[in-house]
This record gives sequence, C-alpha cells and structure tokens, in this order.
Amino acid sequence: MKSDIEIKDDVFKIIKGSILEQSVTGKLSKTRRPNNSSKEDIIISILSSDASEVQEAYVNVNIYVADNIRDNQAEENSIRCRELCNIAKVLFKVQRNDEYRITLDKQRVLEVEGKDEHVINNRLLYKHLNE
Repeated sequence: MKSDIEIKDDVFKIIKGSILEQSVTGKLSKTRRPNNSSKEDIIISILSSDASEVQEAYVNVNIYVADNIRDNQAEENSIRCRELCNIAKVLFKVQRNDEYRITLDKQRVLEVEGKDEHVINNRLLYKHLNE
C-alpha cells in the first residue's frame, strides 16, 4: 500500500517537466498554493484512498486560471481554460508503470468563490496493485 504522500509524489513526477507544467505561469505544488497568488498554479491533493488488494485513490489536480476583467466585472477566461483543459486531458488520459495506473476520472471548471479566478479540477483515479 502506498501512503498519500507517495501517491502525490507519483502524480507530481508525471506533471514535473511536462507540457502542462511548462504551460502555466505559476508553481506546481504537493502542499498548498502560494499565499495571494494570482498565477496559474497547479496543486495536487488526495481526496480518498483505500487499502484493498488493488489500492484506489482519487487525486485532485487543480489548475487556477485568472478571470478576464471586462467593464469592471470578472468573467471566466474560457480561451485559457479550454487550452489548459485540453493539455491536462492528454497528459492524464492514461499514465501507467509497473506499480500504478492513473486515469482522468472527471474534469470540471469551477468558479473560485471570493476571487476573480476559476479552477480546472482534474479528478484522477490512481490504482496501485498491492503485493
């Protein structure tokens, strides 16, 4: 069985140096988003994990995108969100090695309450074969 930290490490390794990381303006993190960041940060977090014969975990990979401001009103930057969504879909379609398989389970674009930004929420299904 892998710990949450080890699962985050595996997902981090997939993103590190990828076209997704190269495409954003912010940081890649396994812990927290930098305080007061207005950049396109990528944050990895574990939603749930079980310890059965085939360990399954759900992992969030959130990508933050600043809104466009028009007439003093914030609106989703649809062009940028679409671009990053497509890059993430390709990267997370299927990733595998001898220990695990990662697939994109769900992708949504959500408004971030209280901020002029949206978040692309990529929910990944991580499967690890326990020995």
